[in-house]
Amino acid sequence: MVELYLNAKLHSRISEAAYKTLLTRTDLDDQDLKLRSDLLRQVDNGSIRLT
Repeated sequence: MVELYLNAKLHSRISEAAYKTLLTRTDLDDQDLKLRSDLLRQVDNGSIRLT
């Protein structure tokens, strides 16, 4: 999750496949849940684009 988060932040984009995986993962700890929440919020507001 950390690697996905850092790549998305660095490049300001995330692939649709990675985004779908992000939405469906259930095995996340508290830190991963915070990272996922932040990424989803940034995709919603357009800071990170889906490619």
